[in-house]
Amino acid sequence: MYRIVLLFLIIGSIINKSYCTPLDDYVHKPDPVFAWKRIQIFPYSTHTIHILNMTSQQWFNGILNKNSTSFSSRSIWWHYMIITVPKILKRSQTAFLLISGGSNNNPIPTESWTTDVALNTGSVAIELRQIPNQPIQFMADPFNKSRTEDEIIAWTWKTFIETNGSDPYILLRMPMTKAVVRGMDATQAFLRQQEIPVPEHFIISGLSKRGWTTWTTAAVDNTRVIGAIPIVMDMLNIRQNMKSHYRSLAGWTYDFDDYYIENITMYLDNPYFQAMADIVDPYSYFDRYRNTRIYQIQAADDEFFLPDSEDFFWNDLQNATGGSFLRRIPNVGHSITGYNESLISFYLSVYDQQKLPLVTWNRTIYDSYAEIIAAVDIGDEHPHPISAVGFKAQTTTGTKRDFRQKVLDPATGKVVPNPVVWVQENENIEISQVDETVYFTFKSYFPPEGHWEGMFIQFTFPGSDNTTLILTTETLILPNKYPADPCFGQQCYGTLV
Repeated sequence: MYRIVLLFLIIGSIINKSYCTPLDDYVHKPDPVFAWKRIQIFPYSTHTIHILNMTSQQWFNGILNKNSTSFSSRSIWWHYMIITVPKILKRSQTAFLLISGGSNNNPIPTESWTTDVALNTGSVAIELRQIPNQPIQFMADPFNKSRTEDEIIAWTWKTFIETNGSDPYILLRMPMTKAVVRGMDATQAFLRQQEIPVPEHFIISGLSKRGWTTWTTAAVDNTRVIGAIPIVMDMLNIRQNMKSHYRSLAGWTYDFDDYYIENITMYLDNPYFQAMADIVDPYSYFDRYRNTRIYQIQAADDEFFLPDSEDFFWNDLQNATGGSFLRRIPNVGHSITGYNESLISFYLSVYDQQKLPLVTWNRTIYDSYAEIIAAVDIGDEHPHPISAVGFKAQTTTGTKRDFRQKVLDPATGKVVPNPVVWVQENENIEISQVDETVYFTFKSYFPPEGHWEGMFIQFTFPGSDNTTLILTTETLILPNKYPADPCFGQQCYGTLV
């Protein structure tokens, strides 16, 4: 077992930041249990897969505070890592790292989807599993429940808020983020030991809560992380976003049930909710992404998040980064698919330092119609789109601004399909050009009274190595009104829908 002595420079040099948060303090604190060991190797004609067992940290040393007994059933966090090394390393200076989930009770893995990324890019690719470690039990939990996924996060949020933010390290985003940073450390140390070229940088990705961890890892280690691809996680500026969620659905999506059970929705106006957001909300770290290429991939009909979530942070993100990128995929739901080629294309463009598309847009609602005008700059070697199409969808109810793929049936309490379909419209895009800017205009008239319509433009661009990169504008929802009034305090508890 190789133990790594981590020599930390001044935190400011790591995160290019003049101040630190509890997240920085937790992640960059040396941990003597950090270790890794290769446990299996699978050689193939085109690549080799190495399986590592990595211990990332000890969370709370097993104790929450001096007055408590053992904190949880998983003090020591460990992870499987699947590292794919192509025989021909065409791009060795950067590696791709996928943050993934899974149970600590699962068998040793033998393969990973990231092998496709490795072979298509000529780079080392890593899958880091068990983010978070699970299942887990908390000793202060009166239900003694074996928790997974959002059940864990919700319990740590509740505990932080109800103890007046007494210990921020209880927030699960802390160990989740630290585990990824340690995964990068372990990757570099292992490759160095194997005399394989060691990547200096990483482009990282993850889905849902791992997408959230993609954001926070890029914030605390923005020297090594040069690209981030958060997938189905755009609940940034979380308090304002959740308030809009409540007004849109006149309640809370059924997929928030783990948070609803822990009374989180009732705490939106609690000052310790905002204190928590200051620590774990990526919105708090936007100025750290100045040199990070960010490509958000979202679902247009996500059951967790709404299609206009970007309304509450997109402009601020553009101002902070000088431009980031968005793709919203229609008709896939939170279990999103269909993004692999664009992910690889984005990775290649960032690595090869190719000019990425330069797309800006304005969304305007008039008295009876709305339009999106997108401007694509094709000067200075920026790519020209191969195609541009519009997508529209219309809600089925006048009581909810609801584009989710599935909803909760109020009569049966069961999850049922929501017959909202995003329809592609090829003919309704008006195209014009002025000098080196191409304009794409997509219009739509108001839907029938009691309904809402969503609309966005999708572009396909040429990418490196004959790939294509798909981008979209933000979603515009019309009319610009909500079915529910704002909520305040305990009124925000609401119901699941």
